[in-house]
Amino acid sequence: MNRSNTKQLLFLGLVPLGIVLLIFSIKLVKKTYSGRIILEIPYALKSAEFILDKPGNYSIWHSGQFFRKAPLEEFRPKITDLSDGCNIELSARLFRPHANNGRNARMEIFRFSAPAGKYRLEVKEGTSISRAEQKLIDAIPAGRVDENKYYLQVRESQPLLLSLSGIAGIALGGICITGGLVTGILSLKA
Repeated sequence: MNRSNTKQLLFLGLVPLGIVLLIFSIKLVKKTYSGRIILEIPYALKSAEFILDKPGNYSIWHSGQFFRKAPLEEFRPKITDLSDGCNIELSARLFRPHANNGRNARMEIFRFSAPAGKYRLEVKEGTSISRAEQKLIDAIPAGRVDENKYYLQVRESQPLLLSLSGIAGIALGGICITGGLVTGILSLKA
């Protein structure tokens, strides 16, 4: 088998592999943003109960008008397991997933793992962001969000490792497609 045939075989293998990997990885990353909503409450309500029907990973998102400053420095959510009164540990991600449609936006503020059961989400005094994030928000020339159109959501989520794997898969799929196309073009010139 000569080099030209090897390059053509590489082209024929890498491009479809890259496309399949890209599609699978995009679906994996999409799950980070589109988890089922378990609870959605207006910010003004300050407390609500909800039921998790299965153990797993969940996240707390805030949702409101796009390009408006949310009161993230004024509150910190608290989740309590109603069966034993224990608080669920909430963790923040370094890079928070966010999505918008041009009018409304939402961003993940905390993640948590919990068994199935009944819980209470409460809005307490405190802050949901770091000082660096607060300085960045203060620098944005935008008005404050209308608190009547501002919500907190509890959503199904997936482990951080799966999200990162999806991002790596997208990059690898792109490399496979590009590498296969370049190899195929070069084999035609040879």
